[in-house]
Amino acid sequence: MSSELRVDKIVPVDGVPTGGGGGVIQVVFGSTTAQAIRTHPSIGGYDTHVFDTNLSATITPKFSTSKIFVQAFQNYSFINNSSTQMQGNLYICDGNNNIIDGRDIDFDMLRVKNQAAFAAICPLQLLHSPNTTSAFTYKIRANFYYCEGGSSAQMILQNGNRENTVSTISLMEISA
Repeated sequence: MSSELRVDKIVPVDGVPTGGGGGVIQVVFGSTTAQAIRTHPSIGGYDTHVFDTNLSATITPKFSTSKIFVQAFQNYSFINNSSTQMQGNLYICDGNNNIIDGRDIDFDMLRVKNQAAFAAICPLQLLHSPNTTSAFTYKIRANFYYCEGGSSAQMILQNGNRENTVSTISLMEISA
Protein backbone atom coordinates (compact mmCIF):
# COMPACT_ATOMS: atom_id res chain seq x y z
CA MET A 1 0.00 0.00 0.00
CA SER A 2 1.32 3.45 -0.82
CA SER A 3 0.45 6.82 0.64
CA GLU A 4 0.38 10.27 -0.87
CA LEU A 5 0.44 13.62 0.89
CA ARG A 6 -0.92 16.63 -1.00
CA VAL A 7 -0.90 20.16 0.37
CA ASP A 8 -1.50 23.63 -1.06
CA LYS A 9 1.19 25.33 0.98
CA ILE A 10 4.07 24.49 3.29
CA VAL A 11 4.72 27.00 6.06
CA PRO A 12 7.12 26.44 8.97
CA VAL A 13 5.55 26.02 12.45
CA ASP A 14 7.01 29.34 13.62
CA GLY A 15 5.86 31.15 10.46
CA VAL A 16 7.73 32.30 7.38
CA PRO A 17 11.05 34.04 8.16
CA THR A 18 11.37 37.69 7.15
CA GLY A 19 12.49 37.86 3.52
CA GLY A 20 12.29 34.09 3.20
CA GLY A 21 9.77 31.43 2.41
CA GLY A 22 8.33 28.14 3.53
CA GLY A 23 8.81 25.19 1.25
CA VAL A 24 9.46 24.43 -2.40
CA ILE A 25 6.22 24.14 -4.39
CA GLN A 26 7.67 23.44 -7.83
CA VAL A 27 10.95 23.48 -9.74
CA VAL A 28 11.54 24.41 -13.40
CA PHE A 29 14.85 23.83 -15.17
CA GLY A 30 16.25 25.26 -18.39
CA SER A 31 19.54 24.97 -20.26
CA THR A 32 21.21 26.07 -23.46
CA THR A 33 24.21 25.26 -25.58
CA ALA A 34 23.33 27.93 -28.18
CA GLN A 35 26.11 30.47 -28.68
CA ALA A 36 25.65 34.25 -28.42
CA ILE A 37 28.47 36.57 -29.52
CA ARG A 38 28.93 40.31 -29.04
CA THR A 39 31.82 42.09 -30.75
CA HIS A 40 32.67 45.29 -28.90
CA PRO A 41 31.73 48.25 -31.14
CA SER A 42 34.47 50.65 -30.02
CA ILE A 43 37.83 49.54 -28.71
CA GLY A 44 38.75 51.79 -25.79
CA GLY A 45 35.11 52.62 -25.16
CA TYR A 46 31.96 51.75 -23.28
CA ASP A 47 28.87 49.95 -24.60
CA THR A 48 25.45 49.78 -22.95
CA HIS A 49 23.89 47.32 -25.43
CA VAL A 50 22.36 44.39 -23.54
CA PHE A 51 21.80 41.14 -25.46
CA ASP A 52 20.25 37.70 -24.89
CA THR A 53 22.45 34.79 -23.84
CA ASN A 54 19.85 32.21 -25.00
CA LEU A 55 19.36 31.04 -21.38
CA SER A 56 15.80 31.28 -20.05
CA ALA A 57 13.02 29.39 -18.27
CA THR A 58 9.34 30.07 -17.60
CA ILE A 59 7.40 29.25 -14.45
CA THR A 60 3.70 29.64 -13.64
CA PRO A 61 3.48 30.32 -9.88
CA LYS A 62 0.65 28.55 -8.05
CA PHE A 63 0.22 31.51 -5.67
CA SER A 64 0.66 35.26 -6.21
CA THR A 65 2.35 35.47 -2.79
CA SER A 66 5.09 32.99 -3.72
CA LYS A 67 8.71 33.93 -4.19
CA ILE A 68 10.81 32.53 -7.03
CA PHE A 69 14.38 31.52 -6.28
CA VAL A 70 16.39 31.92 -9.49
CA GLN A 71 19.76 30.20 -9.78
CA ALA A 72 21.75 30.29 -13.02
CA PHE A 73 25.20 29.23 -14.17
CA GLN A 74 26.26 31.07 -17.34
CA ASN A 75 29.32 30.06 -19.39
CA TYR A 76 31.16 33.01 -20.92
CA SER A 77 34.47 33.97 -22.46
CA PHE A 78 36.33 37.07 -23.58
CA ILE A 79 38.59 36.91 -26.64
CA ASN A 80 40.83 39.66 -28.00
CA ASN A 81 43.92 39.76 -30.20
CA SER A 82 45.98 41.35 -27.43
CA SER A 83 46.31 41.31 -23.68
CA THR A 84 43.92 43.98 -22.58
CA GLN A 85 41.18 44.83 -20.14
CA MET A 86 37.65 43.64 -20.92
CA GLN A 87 34.59 44.08 -18.72
CA GLY A 88 31.08 42.76 -18.96
CA ASN A 89 27.95 42.01 -17.02
CA LEU A 90 25.28 39.33 -16.70
CA TYR A 91 21.75 40.19 -15.60
CA ILE A 92 18.65 38.33 -14.49
CA CYS A 93 15.81 39.80 -16.54
CA ASP A 94 12.09 39.24 -16.99
CA GLY A 95 10.47 38.18 -20.27
CA ASN A 96 10.27 41.83 -21.39
CA ASN A 97 14.05 42.28 -20.99
CA ASN A 98 13.74 44.42 -17.85
CA ILE A 99 16.69 43.93 -15.50
CA ILE A 100 15.23 42.67 -12.21
CA ASP A 101 18.36 41.84 -10.19
CA GLY A 102 18.89 45.47 -9.16
CA ARG A 103 22.27 46.12 -10.80
CA ASP A 104 23.17 48.99 -13.08
CA ILE A 105 24.42 48.56 -16.65
CA ASP A 106 27.95 49.65 -15.65
CA PHE A 107 28.31 47.30 -12.66
CA ASP A 108 31.43 45.50 -14.03
CA MET A 109 30.59 42.02 -12.77
CA LEU A 110 33.03 40.30 -15.14
CA ARG A 111 36.52 41.73 -15.55
CA VAL A 112 39.54 40.32 -17.32
CA LYS A 113 42.90 42.07 -17.47
CA ASN A 114 46.17 41.17 -19.20
CA GLN A 115 44.74 38.11 -20.95
CA ALA A 116 43.95 37.73 -24.63
CA ALA A 117 41.46 34.94 -23.90
CA PHE A 118 39.56 33.94 -20.78
CA ALA A 119 36.69 31.51 -20.10
CA ALA A 120 34.68 30.81 -16.94
CA ILE A 121 31.26 30.10 -15.46
CA CYS A 122 29.42 32.85 -13.59
CA PRO A 123 26.82 31.95 -10.93
CA LEU A 124 23.76 34.20 -10.51
CA GLN A 125 21.06 34.08 -7.81
CA LEU A 126 17.94 36.07 -7.00
CA LEU A 127 14.90 35.71 -4.72
CA HIS A 128 12.11 37.48 -6.61
CA SER A 129 8.43 38.20 -5.95
CA PRO A 130 6.66 38.29 -9.34
CA ASN A 131 3.24 38.78 -7.63
CA THR A 132 1.38 36.79 -10.27
CA THR A 133 -0.10 33.39 -11.06
CA SER A 134 0.52 33.90 -14.78
CA ALA A 135 3.48 32.46 -16.65
CA PHE A 136 6.63 34.45 -15.81
CA THR A 137 9.86 34.17 -17.82
CA TYR A 138 13.32 34.67 -16.37
CA LYS A 139 16.23 35.08 -18.74
CA ILE A 140 19.90 35.84 -18.52
CA ARG A 141 21.14 38.78 -20.59
CA ALA A 142 24.63 40.23 -20.94
CA ASN A 143 26.57 43.25 -22.06
CA PHE A 144 30.19 43.63 -23.15
CA TYR A 145 30.55 46.86 -21.23
CA TYR A 146 34.15 47.97 -21.81
CA CYS A 147 37.17 47.06 -23.90
CA GLU A 148 40.62 48.64 -23.75
CA GLY A 149 43.15 48.18 -26.55
CA GLY A 150 43.39 45.54 -29.23
CA SER A 151 40.80 44.96 -31.90
CA SER A 152 38.01 42.50 -32.73
CA ALA A 153 37.32 41.85 -29.04
CA GLN A 154 34.41 39.52 -28.37
CA MET A 155 32.31 38.34 -25.47
CA ILE A 156 31.05 34.84 -26.20
CA LEU A 157 28.32 33.04 -24.28
CA GLN A 158 28.65 29.22 -24.59
CA ASN A 159 31.30 27.32 -26.48
CA GLY A 160 33.81 30.19 -26.51
CA ASN A 161 37.17 28.53 -25.84
CA ARG A 162 35.53 25.30 -24.70
CA GLU A 163 33.42 22.77 -26.54
CA ASN A 164 30.13 21.32 -25.34
CA THR A 165 29.46 23.86 -22.60
CA VAL A 166 25.99 24.02 -21.09
CA SER A 167 24.55 26.96 -19.17
CA THR A 168 21.67 26.24 -16.80
CA ILE A 169 18.86 28.06 -14.98
CA SER A 170 16.69 26.70 -12.17
CA LEU A 171 13.49 28.33 -10.92
CA MET A 172 12.05 27.26 -7.56
CA GLU A 173 8.67 28.49 -6.37
CA ILE A 174 8.86 29.02 -2.60
CA SER A 175 5.68 29.35 -0.53
CA ALA A 176 5.42 32.61 1.37
